[in-house]
Amino acid sequence: MNKPLVLGIIVLAAVLLSINLNKPFIGQHDWNGVVYGQQAKNFFRFGYLPLKFGATMATADIPSDDRKYLTHYTPVLPVLISFSYRLFGVSEWSTRLIPIVASLVSVLLVMMLGKELISSGAGTLAGILMIMTPMFIYYGKNPVHEVVLLPFALLGFYSYLRWRRSREKKWWKILLLASTAAMLIGWSGYYAMGLIFIHGILFQPKEKMKFLQLPLIAVALLALFLFHASILSSQAAGELRNIFFARLGGASIGLIDFLIKELRYSINLFTASLLLLSMIWIFSVIPGPSAVSSGWSNSLTRNLYKGNTILLFFLGIFGLAHIMIFRQAAWYHEYLLFPLLPFIAIASAEVIQRGINQLRSGMAQLIGVTVIILFVAGERLPYAKALLKSEYVRDVYEEAVEYGKVVKVNPDVIVPIERDVYFIFYADTVRKK
Repeated sequence: MNKPLVLGIIVLAAVLLSINLNKPFIGQHDWNGVVYGQQAKNFFRFGYLPLKFGATMATADIPSDDRKYLTHYTPVLPVLISFSYRLFGVSEWSTRLIPIVASLVSVLLVMMLGKELISSGAGTLAGILMIMTPMFIYYGKNPVHEVVLLPFALLGFYSYLRWRRSREKKWWKILLLASTAAMLIGWSGYYAMGLIFIHGILFQPKEKMKFLQLPLIAVALLALFLFHASILSSQAAGELRNIFFARLGGASIGLIDFLIKELRYSINLFTASLLLLSMIWIFSVIPGPSAVSSGWSNSLTRNLYKGNTILLFFLGIFGLAHIMIFRQAAWYHEYLLFPLLPFIAIASAEVIQRGINQLRSGMAQLIGVTVIILFVAGERLPYAKALLKSEYVRDVYEEAVEYGKVVKVNPDVIVPIERDVYFIFYADTVRKK
């Protein structure tokens, strides 16, 4: 890949993510910022061992014995944000810094994956398409698990690809480390591990014993998570069961209604153009009846059975797995589609490359790619602007900021824990009690 061009794409991505970098957490799904920010704030002021590495929304007023811990996620995300707080202080931009870094690394890895799976040009184009979407521009800085674990999941896929080609031990070690990190951050990391495991069993059958390391690590991490949760709360098992079935409760949501809802989310966040291109990619490699009867004579059909193409399919499955399993969560939280972005970008880039390659002139190819990029960038620009300008709780924010000034001067003033998460984050300004 052209290194100056890659650097330019990363810089442009950083500029796009910096829009409203220090905006108060009052916009669409900004509750993630105040929830995980408050948890990180507690790690920052109380320390990690005193909290038993438990994530809590408690304020400084609440005695340590009365703190309630959240046990349906690992504490890794707020711990990472707390590192940013230690370096730069508590603020909106320092909260968003962790997902921004993760998103920039994800862009780089999408380009690297595109190069390995298709070509250098397709990888570069995939990176450009990725950063032009409202999904990336808005949710790429949202401090939520799906955004922060994505680069580790992508690194797992990439290192697996490199290991397949070279059999170098370093790539296998990176695969294990990246998969472990992804699973430690969020549940979607387990899907990435499982898909790499399945692909490995299918295409490297002689290495079955080696690939068993992946599910063994997953089982160990799950056991560690459950053990840690039991330490934090005696009711952890019941809480986990309740949240699991609540999020799983998509049975009350009709499948057709659910798919229509996700399609609307996807059109707005990925753009209709990229959705159409990725669907063209899917149908171009799925064998039809005529291809079957002709013995897979079509080159694109035969390509389905190449490991790289199926791995790109698996990347798409990785992006969809969580929303298809936990339909109730996906119904309300469109950012759960964020892990699908790499597949959309890479698959679309390959289809565009096929079409552009039909043009004989290099200048015509450049103009064609430029027009497509500009069209994608402008297609849902008004929606991206609406997301960036969204404000839902400004009144609560302003009230909490004023209350926080009082608390800062007089730490004995109690922050009402029964208030919503926005108020708690901005009013709880006490460094430590």
